[in-house]
Amino acid sequence: MRIQTLLHDLSARFNRRTLPQLRHEGNFVLKEGKKLLNLASNDYLNLAQREDLRVQFLSQFEGKIPPFSASSSRSLSGNFAIYEAFEGYLGALFGGREVLHFNSGYHCNLSCIAALATLPETLFLCDKFAHASIIDGLRLSGAKFFRFRHNDVRNLELLLEKHHKNYKNFIIISEALFSMEGDFARLRDLIALKKRFGGVYLYLDEAHSVGCFGGGLGWAAELGLAAGVDFLVLTFGKALASVGACMVAAGGMRDFFINTARGLIYSTALPPINVAWSLFVFKKMREFEGERKRLLALASAFKKALEARGGLVLGEAYILSLILGDNQRALEFAAGLEKSGFFAPAIRSPTVPQNGARIRFSLHSGLEMSDLEGILALL
Repeated sequence: MRIQTLLHDLSARFNRRTLPQLRHEGNFVLKEGKKLLNLASNDYLNLAQREDLRVQFLSQFEGKIPPFSASSSRSLSGNFAIYEAFEGYLGALFGGREVLHFNSGYHCNLSCIAALATLPETLFLCDKFAHASIIDGLRLSGAKFFRFRHNDVRNLELLLEKHHKNYKNFIIISEALFSMEGDFARLRDLIALKKRFGGVYLYLDEAHSVGCFGGGLGWAAELGLAAGVDFLVLTFGKALASVGACMVAAGGMRDFFINTARGLIYSTALPPINVAWSLFVFKKMREFEGERKRLLALASAFKKALEARGGLVLGEAYILSLILGDNQRALEFAAGLEKSGFFAPAIRSPTVPQNGARIRFSLHSGLEMSDLEGILALL
């Protein structure tokens, strides 16, 4: 095996990854004894830092805390009542649609896409910048798919026109808020295409938008278009400060995925206490409107300030990427940020395209503009 050669080649291209040794203290991390403002977390509403929420959550059990392990898959003995209570609550929020809980967004995308790929005469059309879990689901399942240029609705339209006579079902896949570009899917245009062509379904991953838009229900809900999305993925490990994910779909699909989604069938279910926490947070979602407004205001101000200093900045919300080009330059800039007290690691290929290396600033509602002034001074 040529493992060491592979690792050496990654190092030569400034593309070798390591796991940082960190301790967490509120908005900061400690790395090698240095205190750094953490700008690499997806805790967009700053809920993971809220001790008052944790105390309130635990106090409701009066000492009878839910189990820390399900000890089985849900299809065997691990289907605790809290899972179906959570799924029922979410389903009601989405107009009575069916919901199925998964251990993570990766489990959900990989499993559900592979399950859908078993449907005959089905072609997937996927945004080129969709998450790795989506691409892995397509590739590992042997699905028939094409990737359209990022947010290029015309390119997608041409693919539909070209292949429409050859397939019975088309599934368009996109993220709602893209994790690296920080921009939104052109959801209205996607739904318009769905209506124009027969047999077209829309699969939307709301990983980075759930919690922060639509009263907490995501970008599709914000636009009033959730009913036009056939497969809606919500993940809980980011703005919701929890773990897990779910698929929201029309009637009949829940039973289909229970019988075909291998990541559900062959995984021990998440601990009931984690699912109970997700339900607790969702029930309080409307209380966090102030956090949502502060986050978007901060992001807008910071983006304008970065651009005013000559930076090429991508992002339409609270995920902002300062584009630096090659890997070495991005690593050097990240090191400079660390020296100034900021933790914002370089993002390199294959997470982003070649020569698209960047610093990704992941903002949250617990920050103030004054916290970020050192970055602007460094620029």
